[in-house]
Amino acid sequence: MTFRVVNEARMNQVMDLWDYCFEKKDDPFYQWYFSEYCGKDNMVIGGFDEQDKLQNMLHLNPYMLNLRGKQQLTPYIVGVATAPEARGRHLFRPLLETAFEVLRSQDFPFALLMPIYAGIYLPYQFSFCYYRHKYDMELEKLQLSKLGSDLPVARVALNKEVLAPIYQNVTQAWNGAPVRTDFQWNKLLRVHTLEKVQCAVVYEGNVPAGYMLYKLQDGAFNVLELMAQGCAARNRLLQFAAAHKSEAKHFTWLAEPWDKTYLSFADHNASGRLQPFMMARCLDARLALAELPVADDMEENSVVLLLTDNIIERNNHLLKLKTAPGKLEAVSTLDNEEVTMDMGAFTQLYFGVFTATELAQAGKLKVHNTEKLSVLDRLFPKCHNYINEYF
Repeated sequence: MTFRVVNEARMNQVMDLWDYCFEKKDDPFYQWYFSEYCGKDNMVIGGFDEQDKLQNMLHLNPYMLNLRGKQQLTPYIVGVATAPEARGRHLFRPLLETAFEVLRSQDFPFALLMPIYAGIYLPYQFSFCYYRHKYDMELEKLQLSKLGSDLPVARVALNKEVLAPIYQNVTQAWNGAPVRTDFQWNKLLRVHTLEKVQCAVVYEGNVPAGYMLYKLQDGAFNVLELMAQGCAARNRLLQFAAAHKSEAKHFTWLAEPWDKTYLSFADHNASGRLQPFMMARCLDARLALAELPVADDMEENSVVLLLTDNIIERNNHLLKLKTAPGKLEAVSTLDNEEVTMDMGAFTQLYFGVFTATELAQAGKLKVHNTEKLSVLDRLFPKCHNYINEYF
């Protein structure tokens, strides 16, 4: 077996494997993906047997994330698939190792993926860094307050000139949210158009204040994305959804993890639940630490951190983190470790989904000096994480 970046001459094999495992060749998304995007704006890594036949693959789609106030280009792993005749041969690890080597050579500190089953990726030290509040309920139970009921709503064509300013304004204070460039918006709206996604916009004083991308399908009102500048605009869009009882009986929505819409529900059984959404993994801890913003009021202190990686040998480090106002220095040391963590825990700490204290309480860190947890808590403050990308 050889594992390498797939070139154009072998793209037909990628297309065939995608057709076998995911969307079929007559599906609009398949046709867009392989005619306009795959192999042009992303990278595919595959494993080939001695006859040069594709056995497994993964796709690396680039996204720019606002991560702790800095923009970081981050690959999103999609399209992980193995040919049926090659399954059970444990080919995923060497495929992943090849991808990690390629990405490290290109100075990517992290990678993302959305797991179909977390158990596949947890052994490779991917960890959940994004959660969503999932509503999956009868539409009639979407009972809301009257807040914003006087605001006008209109169904409009998918238009990035309307949507992009709202998305940027709403997500600018969130962590890990993708920066949607013109290219990303064009890609997203092109696929949404093919899939007949509809758009509702709410206005405040004739100015767009929020939007909802949704799809009516099989008796369900499915919210694909809802962005609103304020509670009134958000509530008005949900009122719009609730008014579709003649078109739909069911309602689904993956909201931000901190969403509180359920506070208005008469039936508490419809309140939904927190759901793990997207995983991430650190590929280069030193590079990530070099990019970490540090608060101007950070005190002078230090913590000796042992980082362990079961896939990338060069990503095992014993480091002394020296902090000062607005500064961090990470140096190799022979001092005894004060806190030990693997790449999964380090990634969650860096993304701000949990504090060091929370990770320690969950048994994800080995703490030799409890006083040093406060240093890590200050260095990696907790964040509001959000992402809503599927390809």
